Amino acid sequence: MYPIFKSGLVVLSLSLIIGCEAPVQNLETPVQNLETIVDAAVNDPARAQANSVRDSLRMPGDVIKFMGVKPGDTVLDMVSNGGYYAEILAGVVGDGGRVIAHMFSNSGMDPNNAYAEYIRNKDHMSNVIPIYADFKNLVVEENSLDAVFLIQNFHDFYFDRFDVDVEKILAMYSSAIKSGGIMAIIDHDAGEGAPSSSGTTVHRIDPMIVKRDMEKAGFEFVGALDILKNDVDDPSKSVFDESVRGKTSRFILKFRNP
Repeated sequence: MYPIFKSGLVVLSLSLIIGCEAPVQNLETPVQNLETIVDAAVNDPARAQANSVRDSLRMPGDVIKFMGVKPGDTVLDMVSNGGYYAEILAGVVGDGGRVIAHMFSNSGMDPNNAYAEYIRNKDHMSNVIPIYADFKNLVVEENSLDAVFLIQNFHDFYFDRFDVDVEKILAMYSSAIKSGGIMAIIDHDAGEGAPSSSGTTVHRIDPMIVKRDMEKAGFEFVGALDILKNDVDDPSKSVFDESVRGKTSRFILKFRNP
């Protein structure tokens, strides 16, 4: 079974959208082969140039290797507009896997949404499925995902205009991710001790808040990467401030669903 997504009264079954089940792959892929697969996906010339030019600042290959995504996986890429991670993940999970590209409902739905059109017209995105829902309305079928990528958006759970119930949405992820599955979280560092309101004021969050919320939701903290941390960032500034935009210090956290 593929995930079922509910946005308001709309229910999307991926098995119906796709038309058939994906072929079963051998998931016991050697580590060295996984590294080759990830490198090939990152270096795929078919990727949008607007995405690939940002690789040196985002280091997606290292992130995906750390998270352990493999061929055959089903991965939900949250707030996927533009497809930065979805494009690479599509190459990693292969024909036997699926990437679910989440977008907010106000972004405009397929077929008129530009990103959805890009997905539809690019061969390297043939295993990507666009879905549309606000944070509060997204529901994913139980035990249907191998991983969730939440990139630079956990702080939005504390953005006042979104009015997100953090416990509810994390419980939804816990239900949707298979036992042993992964939740990958990257976000702009607000600095130690920063209040959760930083999600509204500067669009950042203290990683300790993320750990607290995730562990409260039942996830196990696996580890962190510091490859996106830097000393030139000023955490008191909004991530949209031109002096730090694109150069913020970001944390990378990996959690496992027990």
